[in-house]
Amino acid sequence: MRRILIVLVVALLPAMAFADFQIGGVGMYKGDVTTISAAGIGLTDFTFGAEARLKLGLLQGGASLLYYPGASYNSILALTDIGVSLDVAFLRLGLGLGPNLAVNLGSAAATPVNVGLNLKLSADVNLGSLSIGLVGFYYLNDFSDFSNLGTIFSKLPWIGVTAMVKLF
Repeated sequence: MRRILIVLVVALLPAMAFADFQIGGVGMYKGDVTTISAAGIGLTDFTFGAEARLKLGLLQGGASLLYYPGASYNSILALTDIGVSLDVAFLRLGLGLGPNLAVNLGSAAATPVNVGLNLKLSADVNLGSLSIGLVGFYYLNDFSDFSNLGTIFSKLPWIGVTAMVKLF
């Protein structure tokens, strides 16, 4: 057991020297962004949570955990993804795909747990150890939805804002 731990530390330590680990907050607009009007928007139109990202070379993995208050019941959403991320000057552009999990709280929920896929698009402005960015999620039921990408991309994604701090 001790040898395995030593091998893992020796193997992961050089890889982590080139890794970026960020953690921060995310705020997502719950509706369609085309329906936003200045008079009718309030704090109840948003969902908030935390996001963490690990970037190693061109690969990036991320996870967002959101509290989603609904009209009849509340949910906790876990949106995870793995994909590519490209740094261009002070911008970081990312594209990822991964599973999502919605745990519905309350007795009004028809299904207590929903599972699906998400396609994530992100664009961040890196300001030293701080980054501010936009994130968009497209929801997919399963891999068969890739045959209907034209229909999926004809709608706007679920859009939000992130503020991340680089830990290492």
